[in-house]
Amino acid sequence: MKRKILVLAVLQLFMVLGSCSSDSENNNAPEKTDELQKGEVKADFIASYSADDFVINNDDTAFFVGQTNDKDYFIKFQKIDKSVNLTLLKGITNINFLSSRLAVTPTGDFLIIAYNDPVDGEKIFRFENNYTEMNLFYTLKPISSPFASKIKLTAITGNNDNTYFVFDQANRQIKRFLPELNSDVFVAGSGKNEIVDGTGLDAGLGSVSKIISHNNVLYFIDNLYTENTLTSSNLRKLEYVNNQWKVSTLLSTTVITDSFRDIVFNSNNDFLVLKGEGIYKLNLLDNTLSLFKNGEIKVVAFNKNSSSRMTVDFGSVKSFKIKNNDLYLSTTTNFIKISDFPTKFAAAEK
Repeated sequence: MKRKILVLAVLQLFMVLGSCSSDSENNNAPEKTDELQKGEVKADFIASYSADDFVINNDDTAFFVGQTNDKDYFIKFQKIDKSVNLTLLKGITNINFLSSRLAVTPTGDFLIIAYNDPVDGEKIFRFENNYTEMNLFYTLKPISSPFASKIKLTAITGNNDNTYFVFDQANRQIKRFLPELNSDVFVAGSGKNEIVDGTGLDAGLGSVSKIISHNNVLYFIDNLYTENTLTSSNLRKLEYVNNQWKVSTLLSTTVITDSFRDIVFNSNNDFLVLKGEGIYKLNLLDNTLSLFKNGEIKVVAFNKNSSSRMTVDFGSVKSFKIKNNDLYLSTTTNFIKISDFPTKFAAAEK
């Protein structure tokens, strides 16, 4: 009888130990990360990096520049390819290149201007030698007027014809740079801090933060500051009409929380505007806005052994781009790509 009780006790002990071992294995098992939760949108990547500016090349590689916490560099010029490989191309130690702006040449090279540079503000630099060097590409000619200030470039865009448009914040003028002639020419701007439509010298400009080119028409965001206070935000266009460059205002707002932050054209030729709490589509026939996307989205990027999850509020997005059906978002803390975003947004809303 005693032997029987002893055998039963041993069996019970083995069962308890087996149960504990099983629980321990389950607790330490890797969590499944490759499944979307309800309402989530799958991102190609979520990079913990805030891009001051970025461009997408023909093979869907994203090139971006921005501030870092790296002890060796204030700013980094990097790329993320479609396989989510991050590569440092050029580290920049000059702090004046904070908030710098990029443009792409027809040959796939990248130009950069130093938004905050009081010394080299009139210069355009180019990344060379497989992007590992940043060399002087062009210096804008000084303005001959005795009242002119030192040139300070704050915006640049290519025009798909190997010419580039730049904005000189110090003199409130738009100029055109022609590399083949190694020269630049005046386009528009009275030199006064004002929002006034007109041609050439009669057009008043404030502070142009963004310029894009579409079908040989330039569209730009022009903010008016009075004593360092933003008083109006304006969407404007620049087009060549009757042998003159004409500036026209498309839309304005004095509601500062609704100011314009970025503009793009998508593959459907829709003119999209980032402002306030979301992205809107601007009808260029009557200059009216309709909602494209606002509110919040939950995004997740699956890595090899883990996943990254975050909520993106479109009111906090700094800039964006759309190529085909791929959406790129830059926030104050992250750089995100969502491929085939219309399908993924629709699925998350079900």
